[in-house]
Formats: sequence, C-alpha cells, structure tokens
Amino acid sequence: MAEKPRKPAVLPIKWEDGKTEAEMLAKCATEGVAGNAFLTMMYSTGAGLSQGDELGALCGQLQVSIERTKSGSIGQAEELLTAQATSLNAIYVECARRAAMNIGHYPDTVEQFLRLALKAQSQCRTTLESLAEIKNPRSVAFVKQANIANGHQQVNNGVTPEPTTQGSRGETEKAPIELLGVDANVTRLDTRATSKTGRGNPPLEAVGAVNGAAKRARKGDRVA
Repeated sequence: MAEKPRKPAVLPIKWEDGKTEAEMLAKCATEGVAGNAFLTMMYSTGAGLSQGDELGALCGQLQVSIERTKSGSIGQAEELLTAQATSLNAIYVECARRAAMNIGHYPDTVEQFLRLALKAQSQCRTTLESLAEIKNPRSVAFVKQANIANGHQQVNNGVTPEPTTQGSRGETEKAPIELLGVDANVTRLDTRATSKTGRGNPPLEAVGAVNGAAKRARKGDRVA
C-alpha cells in the first residue's frame, strides 16, 4: 500500500514593514522558535504525533509555552520533567530486561544493555532532582566576608574601642592610657627603699684584686 503523500510544511511569517525577505528569514532563524518547532515536528513524525505539515501550528503552540514561562509559570516545566523522568525509567526497565534475558549466554550483550540501563537510571535521577529544585528552590545565604590577615590576629568581640582624639594635622590619634592614677587609699611600691638581704639574696662583697704572674711563662717552661 502506497504511502499517502505528505503536504509540504509551510511556515507562515507575519511580515514587518521595512524588513526585507532576508532580514525576516534571519529573524526566524535566530529567535529559535521556528527551528525548534521544525525539529519537534521531525522527531514526532515517526511516533505518529505529527503529520509533518503542521509547522505553523507548532510554532504557535511553542510561542504560547514561551509566554507562559516568561510570565513566571513553571507548570509546563514540571509536567515536562515528570514526563521525561517517566520515559527514562521505561528505558531503564527495558534495557535491564534485555540484559537479564542474555545472562549466561552473551556476556558482552549483557554488559552493553546494563550500561544503557544504568545511564537511563542516572538521567532519570538527574531529571527528578531538577524537578525538585524547581519546586523547592534552595535558599541563598548572604555571608559577610571576614578579612583575615596572614599570621596571628587578635579579635576582640564586644570590647569597647579605645577613645581617639583629633590631632593638629587632622589625623586620628589614640588617647594616652594612664597606667597609674593618684589614689590616697592605695599604698604604692617605693622602688627607692633598700630591701634587707635574706637567704635568697645574700650580701655580696667586692672581689679582691688578683695578681697575675710576674713573668709570663715561656713555651716549654714547667708551671708549678
């Protein structure tokens, strides 16, 4: 039985004033709507989902989907990812079944089908992860950057900074810190008083003069 001749795929283009034919064709090629609609039609023909002549209708439906996405709707993305995950799972089951049918007879064929099955399973998992990411996006945490110098660095948390004063040249100067204040009720240590000697600090006497040899010994002389 002869196949029914297919109608040519015609893409209706809304002409814009002031545009040449080459410019209109270039716009259709770069926008991506017409090209992807054509690929969808080609790959859908073998599955019986397209007759190969509804390019204009596919472009219109694809444009509707684009407008839905631009408006913020993610419903179609969720449907598409769910359907793809289902198809990938079907591929995994079929390849795993073919591998099981050849176990014990054709080990090379078993390995080949198992590789395809595991690839389909991995892609199915990735698709489901993408779907979960769309439905429950991760929260982004903004963390302030800490400047850490090389070597040891002291960090004082909750400590009041030292008061500063304005110098004569407009530079910021640190206020002097008083180490010892005047307090009548506090007895200061008198560093001028001489402390008594004890066992830990016995009195020291001057070392007496030591007379050296009256005559320097020559080489070879015996020293008594």
